[in-house]
Amino acid sequence: MIARARTGMTLMELVIALAITGLMAAGGAAAFGSVIDHRKIIRNASVQTERAGALREMLKSWISAGEIRIQIGGVPRGLARGVSAASTSRSTTSASIASVSAAQAAGDELRFTTTALNPSLLGNVLMRLYVDADANTPEKGLAVEYQPNLQQPLVRKMLDSTIDTLRVEFLDRRTGRWFGADQVATIDPRATRVTLLSSKPGQQSRILGIPMLFTNGFQTTNTNRTP
Repeated sequence: MIARARTGMTLMELVIALAITGLMAAGGAAAFGSVIDHRKIIRNASVQTERAGALREMLKSWISAGEIRIQIGGVPRGLARGVSAASTSRSTTSASIASVSAAQAAGDELRFTTTALNPSLLGNVLMRLYVDADANTPEKGLAVEYQPNLQQPLVRKMLDSTIDTLRVEFLDRRTGRWFGADQVATIDPRATRVTLLSSKPGQQSRILGIPMLFTNGFQTTNTNRTP
């Protein structure tokens, strides 16, 4: 007897084929979704890195094009708060932007004059870099303050809301050691190291965490106000 050639698929074979096709389609969709997710992560990381690089270069240009102010005298670390406006002379105000209108800083801060292009569009303007910890201001994270002149109010701008720590250190010329900003009045500084950090993992680009080193000049301001 001659067996007849099969011209189609049995029901069982059809079911198995459909099951295999479904599994392959599901696997392909998952793989495609994974590719899309990875592309989105890479794109977001690239944008974050570009912004961090731009902020870093902007800060470097501001700080390096001028002098870093070192405050010694009767005012403790940070801004003097609760000082009446009448107790601050015009000469002192022009020398420092520490005033009752300045926002409270968390930790270190850095004051410097700059001739580089900056938001004030003026040369030789005094700027204050700090982490804003003032609940009464809309800004948060890394911020900068400046006052173009005595006739204009203090201007405050937020630079990066993810940065919650500003570390400022000074290299002592005599010992070759790095000291914190609260000890700068007791040493002979020759360089400044600025580090920006975030306590939230993944919020900050690693570029911003790399310390920035500055070897430009210093200017000492002697302030003897009572806090």
